[in-house]
Amino acid sequence: MRQLNILKAILDFFWFLSLIGAIGVLVFTPFLLFSSEIDIPVTIKGQEIVLNNIISKVIVIINLIGGIVFLYSIYLLRKVVGLFQKREIFNEQVIQLFNLIGKLIIASSLISHMSVFVYKIIERPHYKLTLDIGGYDSFLISISLGLFFMVISVIFKIATRMKEENELTI
Repeated sequence: MRQLNILKAILDFFWFLSLIGAIGVLVFTPFLLFSSEIDIPVTIKGQEIVLNNIISKVIVIINLIGGIVFLYSIYLLRKVVGLFQKREIFNEQVIQLFNLIGKLIIASSLISHMSVFVYKIIERPHYKLTLDIGGYDSFLISISLGLFFMVISVIFKIATRMKEENELTI
C-alpha cells in the first residue's frame, strides 16, 4: 500500500500545480487572444502559434479545452486512487471511472494533436516529417494509455462478476 500512498501524493501534487497553472492560463488567455498590444509567442506541442488570425486563436482555445479535459482525467484518477485507499476495489464506480478516464485521455490527445496538425496544414503549408516516438507526450503513447485504462475497466468488470459468482456459490 506504500506505492498507493506515493501515487496519491504525486497525483495530488500534480493536480495542485496544474490547477494553479490552469487558473493562470484561463485568466491570462482572454487578454492574449483579444488584445493586440500583447505580443507573446505561444508554443503548443513544439509548434509556435502566431496569434494573428481567428484560426490560430481557435487553435489555442481548442488546446485549452484539451488541457482541461486532461486535467479532469487526472482528477478522476485521484478519485480512483482514493477509492483504492478505502479498499473499494471491485466497485461499479471504479469500473466507470477507469472507462471514463481512458475516453478522456484519448479525447484530450486527439483534441490537442489534431488541432496542431490542422494549424500546420493551414498556416504552414510546407511539409516536414518529424518522428515523435518515445516521448511522454507522444500521440501513440497517449492513445495507448487511454486504451489501457479502458481495458483495465473491462478487466475490473470481469473480476467483479467473477467475485459475485464466487460469493453466490459459497
